[in-house]
Amino acid sequence: MHEVAIVEDMFRIILEVAEKEKLSRIDRVHFRIGKMMQVVPDLFRFAFDSAKEDTIAEHADLEIEYVPVKMQCCHCGHEFLVGDQSFYCPNCKSSDLDLIQGKELLIQSIEGE
Repeated sequence: MHEVAIVEDMFRIILEVAEKEKLSRIDRVHFRIGKMMQVVPDLFRFAFDSAKEDTIAEHADLEIEYVPVKMQCCHCGHEFLVGDQSFYCPNCKSSDLDLIQGKELLIQSIEGE
């Protein structure tokens, strides 16, 4: 259950940004999370709801944008989305791949006043 640790680390950043930007409340936090991070949505939401208690984000909404896993074949250069955990090129069947996207773990935006 690494979701709790992720949210705790992210919340430190969120509150630092809020202080720097002189926000008195946080209304919404938007995350971008790559599918390779294997974050369980319900656990992430639970951890977020727990972390925001008694903070300026206690009424904040959570938005999560999941980023699909995208690879590029080192052999033929084909780019493709990984849909079924099959890590081989659908074009040439090579397993020599580079990860293009899917390991993101970003705070996309923080909204508040």
